[in-house]
Amino acid sequence: MDIDDIYAPVNFANSHWIAMWISIPKRHIVVFDSICSSISPEELDVVMEPFLYMVPYLLVEYASLDEVRAQYSLEPFTYERPTNIPPARAGNCGMYTLKYIECHTLGIEFSKKDFANED
Repeated sequence: MDIDDIYAPVNFANSHWIAMWISIPKRHIVVFDSICSSISPEELDVVMEPFLYMVPYLLVEYASLDEVRAQYSLEPFTYERPTNIPPARAGNCGMYTLKYIECHTLGIEFSKKDFANED
């Protein structure tokens, strides 16, 4: 009941990691992809579709009280993928995914200036 955000590292095709920030109050998911060109928009739509429907379902299904359950709907969440993410070298996407989650939870900007490959 006191949780507004959920963070999830997600493996794509056993070769790439992305991070999801799921905002429950906004009913919105932000997808962090350190190599934006590695997953096409169409591929990402396929990956995201289960999450867009599953998260609202889980919120309704596992709400402990009927009053809490009534606050949620089965309307699918929306999502976006920002493009201003610092690129990772091949093989570093898992580390970048975890670092992005860490920075976001602490309110630290994950910028190209602060997280260049040489850093």
